[in-house]
Parts: sequence; C-alpha cells; structure tokens
Amino acid sequence: MKKKIFLFMICINIFFLSGCWNYKDIDEIRLVAGMAIDYDEKKNEYITTIEIINPASKKESQMSGELYVSRGKLPFDGVRDIIMKTGRKLYWAHAKVIIVSQNIAKKNIISLLDYVYRDAEFREDMRIIVSKEKTAREILELHKEEKIHPVIGIYLDDVIESEKSISKYHCAQIWKFIKDLYDEGISPTLPVIRNISDGEKVQPYVGGLAVFKGDKMVGWLDEFEAQAFLWVIDHVYGGLVIVESKMKDKPTKITLEILNNKTKVKPIYKEGELVMKIDIETDVMIGEIGGTDDFIGKEGRNILKKDAQKQIKTHIEKVIKKVQKEYDSDIFRFSKSIKKEMPNLWKKIKPNWDEFFRGLKTEVNVVVNIKGSALQLKPLKVAK
Repeated sequence: MKKKIFLFMICINIFFLSGCWNYKDIDEIRLVAGMAIDYDEKKNEYITTIEIINPASKKESQMSGELYVSRGKLPFDGVRDIIMKTGRKLYWAHAKVIIVSQNIAKKNIISLLDYVYRDAEFREDMRIIVSKEKTAREILELHKEEKIHPVIGIYLDDVIESEKSISKYHCAQIWKFIKDLYDEGISPTLPVIRNISDGEKVQPYVGGLAVFKGDKMVGWLDEFEAQAFLWVIDHVYGGLVIVESKMKDKPTKITLEILNNKTKVKPIYKEGELVMKIDIETDVMIGEIGGTDDFIGKEGRNILKKDAQKQIKTHIEKVIKKVQKEYDSDIFRFSKSIKKEMPNLWKKIKPNWDEFFRGLKTEVNVVVNIKGSALQLKPLKVAK
C-alpha cells in the first residue's frame, strides 16, 4: 500500500513540477525597467512614462531603454493604454524604480501607492524617488549618457543601492514607505532626484530627502542635512565628513572617512520635562588634509577630534530644529522611542503629539574616534 501511495505522489508531481506554470516567451512581453508619474492639474490626468528594456540582439552589443508615454484618469489607465502602444503585455518583475513628481508627492501619492501595492504584478521592493525637477518624466527623457548605463531604471537602482557608502539619502522601498505611513506618530522620507548638467550632457543625480507629514510632502532636506538625519536614526554606515580645524592661524579643511557608527536614542523624563537623549559614537579615518599642519600627531589629532565632535553636534541640532519648526514632522522616530520606553507617558501625549514634537528638547552627545590616517603617517610638506 505504501508503495502505491508513493508511486501516486510521483505521478502527481510530474504534472505540477515539470516546468514553470506561468512561463512566457520574451517575444510575447515587454520588460519594464522603471516608471515616472506626473499629474496634469488642468486636465485632471496622470501622465505615465514607462521605460521598456530592449534586450541586446546579435547586432547590438548591449541592451537599451525605450520610453512610452500615456495619460489616464488614474495611473492604472495610463499603464493599460501603454499596452496598446507596445502591442505586448508589460512585465514588471524587473522594474526597479518609480519616480514621482513634486505635485503628486505633495497632494496625492496615496492613489499611486494603492495601485502599485494592490497589483500583484508589481514588486514590493521597488524604489520610490521624488523628482525635484518640474516633472518626473524629464528624469527619464534627458538621460542620454549611455556609457554610464543605457537603461536609466537599472542605473538608478544601482545608485540607490550605494547609499551605505555615501550617506546622502535614505532609500525607500514601497513596502517600507507604506509601513511608515501606518505607524502612528512618525513620518516617512523619500530620496530626491534631479538632473545635473556639465553643459554638454545631462544625467540624473540622487541626493537629499523629501520630508513627509503623513502622506503629504512638506519640504526638503539637502544632502548635508540628510546626513544629519541619518546620524539620528542610526543609518550611517559610511561616507565622508569635511571638518574645518585650526592649529595655528589658518583653518584647514580635513576629510574624514566614516568607518562605523552607533547611535542610541532614549527619552529621559526628569523634573517634569521630556528630553530626547541622542548619543552618537563614530569611528573615522583621516582621508585627506588640505594643508601642511600636523593633524595626525597627538596634539593635532586631539584638536581635530574636538572640532569634529562640535561640528557634527551643531549640524545635527540645526537639522532637528529645522524639521521641528518648519515641517512639524517626526521623521526621527522620537515617538516610537517614547512609545517603547515610556508607554504610559506616550498615551498621555499621543493626542497632542504634533504640538509636543515642535517643542521637544534634545540632548546631542557626539564622540568621534580617529582610528588612522590611511597610508600616510605625516602630512605632506614642500621643502623650502
């Protein structure tokens, strides 16, 4: 009896495991690399721009990207209309990024998220980026530098993957952004993209953050400010810090490379006042000295250490105050820390959290450990 059951299971598996149940020939589909969404307020229509991957043929040495543009009352309309233009079904398994225009980010990003998150063909780990140009479409249209990468969607995904080495933005996958929207008290951020030009060619550049209050974008943080934000949320894994330090009369600019970082955020309640205590410890290496003063020796290193700690501390404090006063948006996740450490207090302040957040005091403590100076033990000097 056992042998008969075993043989029966083998026969059944032959039908279900003999190949890909949803296999489709590449000639029957169009591979999508990325999508840009704009909104025409006059016509009350969404403008959908999709980049299609053209696989490399025998005559061509590499694949390329091709753009299709369509309109619709909702993003879904535009996507379906593009199928009419391509003549084939769109395949989203390789799609990397969605670029959103400013006006959509400020007013109605929920409609886009609802469509993307609801549709089974979209991947939940796709990246969302906000365009700082007038439209999201021109990010795709103006990219002509094929030597960098012929497919802009894949290129942007590679750039965003490098965030840990840069610390100038914070990537957001669809599922993570939606999760942050659902979390009470906190607000999400999205990376920012813009076009840069050297006069001859234009290419996209990712840097800075779009700040949200709930589901509406309320402002921007530049790259310098974005790094301070990443320090607070303990998301600094690399990157550079330029410190201006002074040993004699003339200040010297010194580049420090971040090796490691650890940030601890803890709410402290004392004397009837709540203070967010932010302790940051960063390991760095001297990467570049823009002068001849010796900041590698003991005396110079101590001066550099104090100046670096002071600069980072001041930098972080300014960004926290800016977000509190101008944007009133808890992107630092202070509410989450309070809820975890002091649940009873959180219940009391939760109804008035927005007002409470604006006046919330912070205490920033920074420790910088200088671990080395790369291959040089002394600054470079010119013989007189």
